[in-house]
Amino acid sequence: MASHYLSKRQVADYARLLSVSANHLNKTVKEVTGRTASDNIREMLVQEAKSLLRYTDNSISEIAYKLDFSDPASFNRFFGAAENETPLNWRKRHN
Repeated sequence: MASHYLSKRQVADYARLLSVSANHLNKTVKEVTGRTASDNIREMLVQEAKSLLRYTDNSISEIAYKLDFSDPASFNRFFGAAENETPLNWRKRHN
């Protein structure tokens, strides 16, 4: 499942891959991790974004498209909601 997080963002996508219902997947993931499946998907994406911000010279726009966001503004909103700062500010603080 870890290999799909760049293109699959919905719990239902993973449920289909596993031939289970989205509700079953959510319940099982929550029982095991204490977090929802959606939270786990978002966290994997945030971690990949942080890795790209820290270890590449790619622009924020390039990273946004690499992570399959429709545009850089969507990526900025996603990252800001997760980290309470912009990707650019995060990169400046961690490089």
